[in-house]
Amino acid sequence: MSVDGGGRRSGRQSDRAIFRQSGLTGIAAGAGLIAGLILDISIALKFGAGRNTDSFFVAARIPIALTAVVMAAANQALVPAFRTSLTQRGDRSTDRLISMIIAVVLVVGAAVVLLSWLLAAPLVHITAPGLTPGSDYPLAASMVPVMFAMIPLTAIAEVMRAYLNARYAFVAPALMTVVLNGLAAAMILVLPLLGWHEIHLVAVAFLAGAAAQAVFMCVMAVRQGLRIRPELDLGDEQLRSVGKLLIRPLGAAGLNPVARIGEQLMVSFLPEGSITILNYGFLVISAVGGTVFFRSVIVALIPRITDAHNRDGQAEVRRYTGLGIRIMLAISVPLTAFMAVLGKPVAIAVFFRGKFILSAAELLGTVLIVYSIALVGSAVQRALLAPFYARLDTRAPLRNAFYGVLANMVLLPLLVLPLGLNNQYAIVGVALAYSLAQYVNVGHAWYRLNRIDGNPGTGVLPFAGKLLMASICSAAVMIGVALPLHLYDPHLDRVQLLLRTPFDGLLGLGVLLAVLYLLAGGEIKSWGSLLRRRRPPAGGGDASVTIGLDDPTTEQSSDGSSQDDGPRSEPEAVVESAPIAANLP
Repeated sequence: MSVDGGGRRSGRQSDRAIFRQSGLTGIAAGAGLIAGLILDISIALKFGAGRNTDSFFVAARIPIALTAVVMAAANQALVPAFRTSLTQRGDRSTDRLISMIIAVVLVVGAAVVLLSWLLAAPLVHITAPGLTPGSDYPLAASMVPVMFAMIPLTAIAEVMRAYLNARYAFVAPALMTVVLNGLAAAMILVLPLLGWHEIHLVAVAFLAGAAAQAVFMCVMAVRQGLRIRPELDLGDEQLRSVGKLLIRPLGAAGLNPVARIGEQLMVSFLPEGSITILNYGFLVISAVGGTVFFRSVIVALIPRITDAHNRDGQAEVRRYTGLGIRIMLAISVPLTAFMAVLGKPVAIAVFFRGKFILSAAELLGTVLIVYSIALVGSAVQRALLAPFYARLDTRAPLRNAFYGVLANMVLLPLLVLPLGLNNQYAIVGVALAYSLAQYVNVGHAWYRLNRIDGNPGTGVLPFAGKLLMASICSAAVMIGVALPLHLYDPHLDRVQLLLRTPFDGLLGLGVLLAVLYLLAGGEIKSWGSLLRRRRPPAGGGDASVTIGLDDPTTEQSSDGSSQDDGPRSEPEAVVESAPIAANLP
């Protein structure tokens, strides 16, 4: 790789593309968050927090967890695998690979749905032994097969998302959750007006949203150039290599549902509604951090780290990793401050309506505050694991997930049982156990990456200190303003709460930016120059050397496709690297 002025210019162009694409993806994911929040509010409004909603979330626990497993594996393994296939074998060979993966998904998905129908009742009894005998178990079991039918539909959408991300198309994939959440919320709000008031409506709405999401993503992938045709050859070398590559990411991501089921085993013995409130808290914190901000950065980083690794550019891998850590800290540290200060008034303002009573909304706000402790750990962990996935090294992430889940399960009884099973605030211990376990993940990932690539946080500590100081000042101002505005008074008029809470948040944001500018003005200015769009130099020369294979500075349209004359075929620069199977650890 060139290290002269042209190489530096190309690196700056790639950095600008990361910021721009992360920002666009974050905006699109933000729309998905809003749609998801509307969905959660719709469920809370129509059904509250009680036995019916607990039964639904018990039925949905494993299927939704498995869809998260599929999403993680697709992002971590399929994106670099598809990227490598595109650069080594071209479009049509990649089309054939994806067609065979879709065929496998349909066959396995049908078997999983059939199995869930046969084992619905035992699954409910095993995963939630504390439910009320008699009425709650059959209700939950009746919704299990419907929720499991989401899994193959979500898997198809995630394969399409991985393909688009591998082609540096990020916006349309980030919008796919808008389709799922939007349709599901509309059904939950409208169909009760037509006489459907049973909790089964929620399960059917989720399934319909998943089907619409799969159709949307297939259309977007076809527009980008994918050609799907019915084909399946289980002996195909490329398919088998991808299958082997997926084993460890699926195993690592599959440990998370194990932890969530472990939590549910204990929470099912807590007061009525605890399962529902904990689920809302986990979904909100995962959506705000993981979906909107953190994932938006990682999907822009992983293809570039993959290309840098394939070009034998170890220095570029370290540079991208450090950049990822800085971006993640810049997002997660202030986000923690905002969530800790405004979590409770936001929860009351948003969820206290319909059948979701005030005490449940207050408890949800407390759970959100405790979950916010996890944000920094979750963000930094993702940046630290990105180089492993880019190298197709799935051993270290699997161990990382195991250590995190082990820490979570050890902390869970230590933090919950002292509070008592009849205490409604015992679920705070569940949230705290999860949050603290995230930093076990960070410690292991940092240790492993330091041994392989050197210290991934070189030069990060001074910036982190300035960021922490700015966030503390911002939090202090928000608390100082919240008290006279009575934001912590649960009996404050809800309209006033909806108006005053964003006002306080905007003041905090202004203080954050002002203090950060004073402490790190030069660095902020340099980040601003990266965000400003510059066209790459025309013609060849060293300036044409880029980190990405497809030009990462190419502008993307609102649907995530590149603005050129049509779907791209073979990338202009073909990288010579080892086959996928040879990169397997």
